[in-house]
Amino acid sequence: MRTLLLALGLFLTPACGDRDDDDSAGEGGDACDLARENQACPECYSGEVTCSYGDTDATAGSCGDCQARSALYQQLCDDGIADSRADIEAGTTCSDPVNPEG
Repeated sequence: MRTLLLALGLFLTPACGDRDDDDSAGEGGDACDLARENQACPECYSGEVTCSYGDTDATAGSCGDCQARSALYQQLCDDGIADSRADIEAGTTCSDPVNPEG
């Protein structure tokens, strides 16, 4: 029961107040928001995926394109990309998963 309450508390914590601190917009803005929103990915493996936006690429073993997309958004945030959410989402492309094992 205690574990359930702890897990529930952790699940609800990001929802409380995260949208209120839009001061983060000055540090990566929408790219950082996308990175935070896309952190949680399912635990499966579809293959290696590369996601790209402009000159930035990220390759990761992914479930669909989740992990690679998450890594790309984090890289854009780290690089301080100030493009809008709409531009980033529209300009992001991801390859089909490639399974190196066959």
